[in-house]
Amino acid sequence: MQPNRVVLLNDTDEGGTHFGCARVMRTIRTELAKRGLYDLPSIKVGTDWRRDPALVKRIDEADLVVINGEGTLHHGKRRGRWLLEAGARVKARGGRVALINALWQQNPPDWARLLQDFDILACRDSRSASDMASETGRKVLWLGDLSMLHHWHGPTLPRSGVIVGCSVHGSVTEALARFAKVGGHDFLPVTTAMKTAPTHLSGWRRRFGDWHADQKNRGFLARHANTRFVSNDEAYLTQLSQSTMLVTGRFHAACLAVLSGTPFLAVSSNSWKIEALIKDIGLDPLRLRTLQSLTQSTLSERDWTYSTDERAAIAANLEGWRATGTLLFDQIAALESRARMPA
Repeated sequence: MQPNRVVLLNDTDEGGTHFGCARVMRTIRTELAKRGLYDLPSIKVGTDWRRDPALVKRIDEADLVVINGEGTLHHGKRRGRWLLEAGARVKARGGRVALINALWQQNPPDWARLLQDFDILACRDSRSASDMASETGRKVLWLGDLSMLHHWHGPTLPRSGVIVGCSVHGSVTEALARFAKVGGHDFLPVTTAMKTAPTHLSGWRRRFGDWHADQKNRGFLARHANTRFVSNDEAYLTQLSQSTMLVTGRFHAACLAVLSGTPFLAVSSNSWKIEALIKDIGLDPLRLRTLQSLTQSTLSERDWTYSTDERAAIAANLEGWRATGTLLFDQIAALESRARMPA
């Protein structure tokens, strides 16, 4: 099979601007490359492929589509339906479809019917997998988010200081930035900027998106001078590994804290993803906070260092998820091989 007969859908890496998403897509590409699938074309997150004849053609020519579900398939978001409709379209003409790394929460009943015939269903948390299995009557594989699949071997340095990060919700990000300022902590987002224009935009929409993002970034930095940025996920992980704690509202920031062995406190995001991560690993549920309960005294009221049980749970789960990940990508490669066989 030529590489252009395999397509990655919902490519969430927009130029490395979001470190968790960058790691997810790099992991997918690396694992597929290990199995002989190189330089695969992709369709970016948020792209309505139905409106672009070139993308419709790409999907219609694909023998295998790998859909990165990530944080898109929840609460009936329209861009989630686009992904499932693409998969159903490929299946209707006899192609192969793998849905991987998916959150699945509170979706319309017909969504389960759209993915009913997908060849592989894999979620990134146990609760999503349970709901998807119940709604489809299918076996659903699950393992932790793919940002944690590969080992990270960073420097071993003394830890000091608290890092505070951002949220998908603008109002929560503002509250966390104020929290950081009051406490004298660095505010370090899990992104290269507070806002960037989506990469699927083009022409005047892209120019306006870049201008709007620049205005938003300038305004935020004027309000929160303690904000700083790093350029990539390796630098972000290094910063985490030198800190005593992370306070965040971002799921992927919590994932990278787990990967780097950094204790964290988190406020909820736009789905159950952070709650699910804490539960699936077996971390102290008190690591999930409300904004109202998060004060400067929260940081000192107890020792937030990972307990012996938490460290053991992290190590065991990461090892288990990596084994499951190997199985998952082997199954995807097997789909590609079967797609090449003559009918």
